[in-house]
Amino acid sequence: MVKRFGGLAMLKRPIKLLISFCFYLGLEGRRLALYVLGKTPPSSGVVLYYHHVTQAHCDRFVRQMQHLRRYVQPVRADHRAWLAPGTRVAAVTFDDGYLSTFENAAPELERLGIPATVFVVSDFLGQRLKSDPSERLMTSEELRRMASDLIAIGSHTASHTRMSAVDENQGRDELQRSRRTFEQILGRDITLFCFPFGSYNSEALQWCAEAGYQRVFTCDPTLAFRAPDEFVTGRVAVEPTDWPLEFHLKLMGAYRWLPAAFALKSRILQRLGAKMISSSGSSADFAA
Repeated sequence: MVKRFGGLAMLKRPIKLLISFCFYLGLEGRRLALYVLGKTPPSSGVVLYYHHVTQAHCDRFVRQMQHLRRYVQPVRADHRAWLAPGTRVAAVTFDDGYLSTFENAAPELERLGIPATVFVVSDFLGQRLKSDPSERLMTSEELRRMASDLIAIGSHTASHTRMSAVDENQGRDELQRSRRTFEQILGRDITLFCFPFGSYNSEALQWCAEAGYQRVFTCDPTLAFRAPDEFVTGRVAVEPTDWPLEFHLKLMGAYRWLPAAFALKSRILQRLGAKMISSSGSSADFAA
């Protein structure tokens, strides 16, 4: 049984890749048809997010960034203007604030002229997170050295908490305390926020707005920059070890079918659960 589930887990990645490739072919076919008809296809934007960029994978990361520059226009995560029709843009972000972002990713981004935003956990600067102790976070001094006109800093809460699982007092404290910490360290406004684990709800969104954040980021692989006043922006997870085709499809927004698939799966499971409860009740009535 364990081997069976392990095999299914290994198949998830190629299955997602295959579905995304078919989705991509449909998108490209539509774009081509519009061009043939003399019409301009709609614009599209994505936000990518990394965690670690180790020295061993730095060359792969560089190739991904070169690929990004070749196929889309790099933009900042706080991009506010309407996208020009037919354009494709992408923003690069990093979660948690690991040392490898400072040592390996940031220098290459500066060299290539690609803007990025790093979402950092304020209470654990220079320490390791319990959720991923493989690498320590940057110190406040390293954070100051990395921040520039090209590399922006955003909040990732104070203690890397799941914002959908806290009460109002703790939630507001996580948002306000982390923002104050980074503004004191960097001497600049902190206006961007990212939800740890992609965990949020309507209350958390309200707390973010009231705390003064101008845009918040999730882990939902939806298209981004659909309006200048966009407040909630989705992102797609990437790693330096992604296959070249896999990275290209993510860059093109071809993984945006996933939220709809998850929602459909949830509805199916709910209906199956309701039927099982109903069937159990009927059997119990009959037995009585």
